[in-house]
Amino acid sequence: MTKHKNFDDQAPLSAPIEDLQVRIAFLDDLVEQLNDQVAQQSLELADLQKQMRILYQRMESSDLSEGIAVFDPMSNRPPHY
Repeated sequence: MTKHKNFDDQAPLSAPIEDLQVRIAFLDDLVEQLNDQVAQQSLELADLQKQMRILYQRMESSDLSEGIAVFDPMSNRPPHY
């Protein structure tokens, strides 16, 4: 009879414990998904940084003064002046 009473005393506690276990399982899954997303974005960011370095190197190596005329504000007045 005392064992049966102990089981009845633990019954109200089992539902909140099961709810917490479900929430923990959900949060574990969510953390795993977020970790995967951060890892993927980290790789994409590294790739974009590499592409930017290549573009900057191309810009620095090209001679921009050859194809573009120097701007002189006195001789190159807009038509509305």
